[in-house]
Amino acid sequence: MNKKTLSSLFVLFAIVSMGITAAPSAFAEHSMNATVENADGSSVPGCEPDCFIPATVTIGVGGQVTFANNDTAAHTSTAGTPADGPSGAWDSSLVMTGQSYTTGPLDEGEYPYFCMVHPWMEGMVIVEAEGESHDDHGHDETKEDHGDDDHGEMEMQTLTAADISIDIADGAKAGERVAIDVTIGGSHVNYDIVATQNGETILDESGVHSHTGEGQHITSALSADASDDSPIDVTVTFQGFGMVGEEMTGPVGLTNTAQAVPEFGTIAALILVVAISSIIALSAKSRLSFMPRI
Repeated sequence: MNKKTLSSLFVLFAIVSMGITAAPSAFAEHSMNATVENADGSSVPGCEPDCFIPATVTIGVGGQVTFANNDTAAHTSTAGTPADGPSGAWDSSLVMTGQSYTTGPLDEGEYPYFCMVHPWMEGMVIVEAEGESHDDHGHDETKEDHGDDDHGEMEMQTLTAADISIDIADGAKAGERVAIDVTIGGSHVNYDIVATQNGETILDESGVHSHTGEGQHITSALSADASDDSPIDVTVTFQGFGMVGEEMTGPVGLTNTAQAVPEFGTIAALILVVAISSIIALSAKSRLSFMPRI
């Protein structure tokens, strides 16, 4: 074998080696597996389109998706659409709070999915072969750019304590669970919420994310009737505007509080009695002053 042939083989080997080395960069566009979480408060409409976080994931062929339920309500992850029903690719059945479900290995393709209990919750799993060139990559870049623009808009949002609204049901009795509605002015808001009664924590949720700024929470069962002596104290702490995993903006740490007491507490009753007595006294005095003298 002459030197020219050896040189050609060396060059060919070098090209093949470079190709093998470069190949993994083409495969790095997606992970083999993914985890999706249920958004807090997604059991009521308003979380769209981020009821599943993230709403769209891309994995490799044979990969699996784990659906973790961190919400306070039970959910399903069912392949298919609300309009057409289940496709049969997977169905988690009911996944309770704190539990999770993992799909089997998935073939290449696109898998829309939804929650059968809460059909406004929809998402998408995209399964791609390694190194596959997909047309929606540019679309993803556009979406990322849109997300940056949206993030820029979030930086301009302002917030005061008055913009954090807390609505608590009054008159709760021992053994009952209390609904607490939170509304924060803005979009893609993040906050923590804590509720206590008599020093006992009956609700503690951190890292709540709401696409619309609204969220509903349920306490654990009360140990005593809500009263002037045993009120329900709620504190909401704002943690910033932004998507989960991104840098937050706004007045992080801003708080607002609220308190739930009986529907008609003793103090309110006393005030009403005093007011009525005053009105009666004034009315009687007015009638006497206008009586004609004989």
